[in-house]
Amino acid sequence: MRYFTSDLHVGDKTIAQWRGFASMEEHDALLLAGLELLQADDELWILGDVCKPNVAAARALREVIPCERVHIVIGNHDTGSKFVTCGTYASVDYYAQVGKVAVEGYKFVMSHYPMLDWDRAYHGSYMLHGHIHSLSREALPGLPAPADRNNQGFGQRGYNEWNREHGIRRYDVGVDANGYAPVSAEQIVAFFPDDAAWCAMHGLEAL
Repeated sequence: MRYFTSDLHVGDKTIAQWRGFASMEEHDALLLAGLELLQADDELWILGDVCKPNVAAARALREVIPCERVHIVIGNHDTGSKFVTCGTYASVDYYAQVGKVAVEGYKFVMSHYPMLDWDRAYHGSYMLHGHIHSLSREALPGLPAPADRNNQGFGQRGYNEWNREHGIRRYDVGVDANGYAPVSAEQIVAFFPDDAAWCAMHGLEAL
């Protein structure tokens, strides 16, 4: 399966504190536990703000992810060269696209930052991103809950749900909005209205 995540911020004490964890170690352990559940034949895309900006941190993270294919889309807290130097990531770039609508039922356009418009936005593609640390509309029981912060979008609650309600196929794959775990391609597609309902929302003919 194909999975996506973003904004892990492994090793970041400030983010761990904002997210409500008792310590950075507790924060990192929960995030890594979610990654360790993936399988060798899964494919993982991490859309930026991954870990400390050094090669050792990038290599240590890669060693705990069981997927044979792990891709990095560089975020504002990343240094792309650290992932390239590791030599164990399948790709390292600032922008990426994956999937074919006719074959897999979706196309994902990926950047660390949310886009207002993107390639094939009205022809079946989705925009995946991180960066804004949006939150689920409902806090998940049993997990630390960040404080709401409507500071230029940072910490906005219900962002993904708002996009769905307005027919915008844009999704924050960041851990804050997804229970601190990766989200699959199938989960993302199922989250939004199907093609017929989406076309009706926009007054379009069937895709």
